[in-house]
Formats: sequence, C-alpha cells, structure tokens
Amino acid sequence: MKKYILGLCAALAMAAPVTWASDSFRLENGQLLEKGMTKAEVLDVAGKPKLKDSQGKSRGVGLKKEVWTFYANNTFGTPHIVTVTFEGGSVTKVAAKARTRP
Repeated sequence: MKKYILGLCAALAMAAPVTWASDSFRLENGQLLEKGMTKAEVLDVAGKPKLKDSQGKSRGVGLKKEVWTFYANNTFGTPHIVTVTFEGGSVTKVAAKARTRP
C-alpha cells in the first residue's frame, strides 16, 4: 500500500508541471514566456518575433489585440511555433505547437 501511495504521489508530481504550464512556454535558454508579461519583457526574453498581427480597435473604446509569432526551441531543443497574444499591453495567452522537421 505504501508503494502504491508513493507511486501515485510521484505520478501527480510529474503531471503537475504540465497543468501549471498552460499559457506558458519555457525557451531553450531557460527563460519563461507567460501570462502577464509586458511587450518589453517578451522582447527581452524571446527576441524579435517572426510575425506580428493586430486585431481590434487601435483608437477609442476597446482593447487592441496583438498576436506575435516566434519560431523557438523548448528546453529539450524541440522546435515550436509559439504564439503570444497581447491585450491591453500585456500577455493574455501563450500557445505552442511542435513543428515537424522536413
């Protein structure tokens, strides 16, 4: 029974970072892209994005939404396409998808 409980605890400990990692991405250099960061912080951590897209109102009422796209490796060296969404000047979403190698 004790081994079962220890095994369960170990499994939960390994699964927890996956749950906590939603809306974040750890770069190969160890830096973390995460919700709440400013544009300046993202530029400092990830460098210049490959693509930028703007949506919404730039003037008046409403928040302008910007999506920056990066080609970056994760901490294991796996290439990813990472999109960082900004609303009101800070990150509201970070999404990453592994790229397939040609």
